[in-house]
Amino acid sequence: MKPRDRVLTALSHREPDRVPHNLRLTRKLRERLRAEHGDGTEIDEGQYFDHDVRYVRIEIPKPPDGVAEPDWRPEPTAEQLAACTEQTRALQQRGYAVCGAYHAGIYEHLKKCYGDVEALTLPYTDPARLERELDWITNFKLRIALGYANSGVDIVWIGDDLGAQRSLIMSPEHYRAFYRPRHAHTVEQLRRVRPDIKIAFHCCGHVTPLVGDLIEVGIDILEAVQAETMDIGLLKREFGRKICFWGAVGAQSVLARTSPEQVMAGVKRTLEIMAPGGGYIAAPCHTLTEEVPWASILAFHEAIRRYGAYAISADTPALAGRAHAVQTPR
Repeated sequence: MKPRDRVLTALSHREPDRVPHNLRLTRKLRERLRAEHGDGTEIDEGQYFDHDVRYVRIEIPKPPDGVAEPDWRPEPTAEQLAACTEQTRALQQRGYAVCGAYHAGIYEHLKKCYGDVEALTLPYTDPARLERELDWITNFKLRIALGYANSGVDIVWIGDDLGAQRSLIMSPEHYRAFYRPRHAHTVEQLRRVRPDIKIAFHCCGHVTPLVGDLIEVGIDILEAVQAETMDIGLLKREFGRKICFWGAVGAQSVLARTSPEQVMAGVKRTLEIMAPGGGYIAAPCHTLTEEVPWASILAFHEAIRRYGAYAISADTPALAGRAHAVQTPR
C-alpha cells in the first residue's frame, strides 16, 4: 500500500496495512540528521525516514519596515499558490499524503497582537472589540487555509493552542462564544471548496472538554493529542469513531530522557491503544526539540516498523522497507 492510500484509509476509520506515521524536527535536529546520516546536503526527516505524510508551505513574506508582524495580513500570491500546487502534485505522484503547513491559529494570533493577559481578559473588558479583532484574524487565516485546499493537499491543518498541562486555557463557555463559531466558519468554507478535504486541528495540552465541540464543528483529525495531559485511552474509547487522532506519543514522557528500550515500549503501548480500527496517524505529540536524544528518534521509527502492522501484537513481523537500527548517540 502506498503512503497516501495508507493515510487516507486510516482517516476513513479503516485499518490499512500498517499504521501511517511521521514526526517533525527542529532546525537543530535537522542539522544533526545531516551530520549523522547525510553527506552535508539538504535532507529532511520525511525524506530520510520515508514518512507517510509530507508537508508543503505557503511562505508568508516578512512584514515591511514599520509594520508589526501581528498586523501584517498579506494575501498569498498567485506565484506562491502555484508553487504550492506544483509541490503538492509532485509529492502525491510519488505516493505520499500531503498536508499544508501549520500557521498560528486565531487565538494564537490574537496573543501575538495583545499578549496573553489581554487576550484572555478581552471577553470581560471589551467583547465587542474582541469580536472585531477575531473577525479579521479569521479572514486572514481562512485565506491561507483556502490556498492549501485549492492547491490540492489531502489535509488542511488549522488549529489553536487551547490547552495547558492540566486544564483549558480559557473556559469552555468563552471558547464556544468567541472561537468555536470562527472555527466552524473556517471548516464550512473549506468544505465548500473541497467537500472531501480532511481537516486537522492542532491543539497542544489538555483539550478533552472540547473534543466534542471539534467533532460538531466538523474537524476530522485532532493533532498533537498530548499524552502527558490527556487520557488517550479515554479519547479513543469515547471519540475514536467520530474523529481521528494524530500524535499521542509523548514527547516529554516517552521520547525525552528515556532509553531506546523505554521508547520502544512506550510507542508500542500507544499503538496498542490508538491504532485498532484505524483513525490514527502515529507521531510524537509535538515537534521534537534538542532535549530528545537522537537514539530516541531512531527508536521511535524502529518501534513503528516493528509493531505498526495490523493486527498489532508482540509477534508482529518486521515491516518491509528501510530499517533504522536503534543505536546510542555518538
